[in-house]
Amino acid sequence: MQAWAEFYTATAAASAALLGLLFVVVSINAPAALGPEQAVSRRLTEQAFQNYLAVLMVSLLALFADIRTPVFGGVTLASTAMWSIWVFIRFGQAVFHRAERRSWILAIRRHFSSLIGFTMLLAAATRMTLDLGDNYSWLAASMLVLMFSATSVSWELLARIARREGP
Repeated sequence: MQAWAEFYTATAAASAALLGLLFVVVSINAPAALGPEQAVSRRLTEQAFQNYLAVLMVSLLALFADIRTPVFGGVTLASTAMWSIWVFIRFGQAVFHRAERRSWILAIRRHFSSLIGFTMLLAAATRMTLDLGDNYSWLAASMLVLMFSATSVSWELLARIARREGP
């Protein structure tokens, strides 16, 4: 675990900073991001927050002093299981939502990266819980996928807000 301390410190700092920036953008533009007629923007906001929070939480758990791998895996698995269920539900909603083809494909592509990241996270945490070898590389990869997904979704949200504000 010690070998990964710098990585987890960096991902915790990056996800916390990006989460804070996202919070500021949403706070300043609350009606455009969270208003009653802004369903897509609300889902984008939720997805980005969820991904950044998952990365932050796992990073902080990994930095606990002297935590054993099976304990770390179990806590990670338990704490991300509910988030993961919601990711699968959102993906299903995107797949079965009746929308024009272009927006349907974009919604599936947007949710797919979160789905992949959470699936990798659950798999790595499960293997760690069962003490099935070192899965820190898979865990790290899942966190990078979730960071990438959250950042691209945040960018999409920012672009939607900018289009609404307009000149």
